[in-house]
Amino acid sequence: MPLSAAMVQRRSDVFHVSQTPPGWVVRGYGQESYAGEDVTVEGSLSVTAVMAGFTILAEDTSSLPLLFLRRLSRGKERATQHPYYALLHDAPNEEHTSMVFREFMAGHLVGWGDFFGQLIWDRKGVVREIWPLRPDRMTVFREVGVRKYLYRPLKGPERAFRQDEILHIPAFGFDGLRGLSRIAQARNAIGLSMAAEKYGSKFFANDARPGIVLTHPGSLDDDAYERLRGDWKKMHQGAGNSHNPAILEEGMSIETIGIPPEDAQFLQTRQFQVAEVARIFRIPPHMIGDVEKSTSWGSGIEQQELGYLSHTLRPWLTRIEQQLNKDLLLKAEKGEYLFEHLTDVMLRTDTTARFQAYALAITNGFMTRNEAREKENWNPIDGLDEPLVPLNMQEAGSAPEPKKDPRSANIQPLLRDMAERIVRRETNELRDAVKRTKSDLDKYQGWLIGFYTREHREYIAQLLKPFVDANYFTEDRAQEIIDIYCNQRGDEMSVEMQEPTVEHLLRIIEE
Repeated sequence: MPLSAAMVQRRSDVFHVSQTPPGWVVRGYGQESYAGEDVTVEGSLSVTAVMAGFTILAEDTSSLPLLFLRRLSRGKERATQHPYYALLHDAPNEEHTSMVFREFMAGHLVGWGDFFGQLIWDRKGVVREIWPLRPDRMTVFREVGVRKYLYRPLKGPERAFRQDEILHIPAFGFDGLRGLSRIAQARNAIGLSMAAEKYGSKFFANDARPGIVLTHPGSLDDDAYERLRGDWKKMHQGAGNSHNPAILEEGMSIETIGIPPEDAQFLQTRQFQVAEVARIFRIPPHMIGDVEKSTSWGSGIEQQELGYLSHTLRPWLTRIEQQLNKDLLLKAEKGEYLFEHLTDVMLRTDTTARFQAYALAITNGFMTRNEAREKENWNPIDGLDEPLVPLNMQEAGSAPEPKKDPRSANIQPLLRDMAERIVRRETNELRDAVKRTKSDLDKYQGWLIGFYTREHREYIAQLLKPFVDANYFTEDRAQEIIDIYCNQRGDEMSVEMQEPTVEHLLRIIEE
C-alpha cells in the first residue's frame, strides 16, 4: 500500500531503546514477592540461573539466520533482491546488527512479554528501518475498535502511534493487547532466589561461622557489653579475619552453636531454585548448570536439545515469523513472500552421525551431493547436482523393465537433435549428388542405391549408438529404425525427388 506523506516518519521521531530514566523500571514493573523482594526484569538478572536462562533464549533465538524467502511452484528460494531480506538478515537500522536487534526482540518477549518496534516506512510502502522500544514504557489500548500505542520518551511529551507504525509481537496473554511477563508471573519463585542470594551473601560475610556464646562469670554494664561486642566483631567478622585466635579475659568462656537446619539446607534451596528457573523458561536444566536433572528432558543431551528446539524455541520463532509476515508484507506480497528461521544449525549432531545422514539421503535420491556440500559450507563441484537413484528402486506402478522409454519427455530434445542432424546431412548429400550427375539419371540412380544401402545407414547407426549404449534402444530396434527409414527414402527418391523431414524420421522412431 503506498503511503501518504503523513505516514512517512521523520528521523527526529525515532525513539531509542536506551531512553529510560533511572528507576522507572522498578516503579513500572516491580512487584514485591512473598519473600519480600522487589522483582523486576532487570533486577531478576542478579540471580545467576535467571541470567543464564534469559541469555540462552535471547542468544539462541537471535543467532539463528532469519531469511526472507519467495515461494516457487515447488519449493522456496531466498529473495535476496527484496529490501526485506537485508532488513532483518543484515541490519534493521543504522545502529544495530541483525543479531543485536533480535536479541532485543527475544529478550523483551521473554522478560516483559511484548516486543515493540517503531516502523519507518518509505513512500512506496516499504519498511526501511525498525527501532526497538522499551515495553515497560508503552501503553496499549483500543479506541473505536482500533489498536493504538502511547509511548513515554525520556524527553518531551508522550507520543501516540498508530497500529501500522508499530511492530508488536506479544507473548501469551489474555486480553489480546499485552503479553504476560514470565518474570512477573514467576516473581515469587524468582523472589525466593533473590532472597536466598541475599541470605547467602550475609552468611558468607560472617565467614559462614555459626553463632557463638561468650560467657562472663560476673555481670557487665552496658558500656562494657557494647565494647566487648564491638571488639569481637572487629577481630573476627569477615573472611579476612577468619581463624584469628580469640583472647578471653576475666575468666570468660566461649561456646559454639551448631549450624541451624535452615542454614544447612541453604545450598539445597539454591539448587532447587535452579530447577525452578529452568521450568520458568522451559529449558533443559543442564543448559543452566543443573546436571543432576539432565535426563528429565530425554535419554541424553541430544534428545534434550531436540526437545528444547521443538518445545521452547519453535513457538518463539513461529510467533516472530508470523507477526513479521502480518505487519511488514503488503497484501499482494503475502502469498508470495515469507519470513522463516533457518533451524538446521540447531539440529547438527556430531560429524560421524551427520555424514551418515548425508550418505543415507544421497544414496536414496532425496539429496544431491552438492546439496550436502552446501550444508557443510563447502563449494559445489561440477557434475554433482543430479540426484542418485538406486537401481533396485522404482516408482510405484512402474514396469519392472529398467530400460528408459525413448518417448519420455527428457529424451525428446536429444532425439530431435539427432533427427535434425540426419536430415540435414541427407539433404546436403542429395543436393550435391544432383549437381555432380548433371541430370544423368542412370548415374544418379546408381549413387542413390549406394547412399541408402551403405553410407547413410552407417551414419544413422553412428548417431543411434549412444542411445543403444544408454539402453534407450536395443540393437535390434536401432537396426529396425535404420531399415525402415532408408528403405522408405530409397523408394521415394527412385520415383520422385522429395526432401527429407525431421517429423517423418521421428514418427518412425516413436512407432
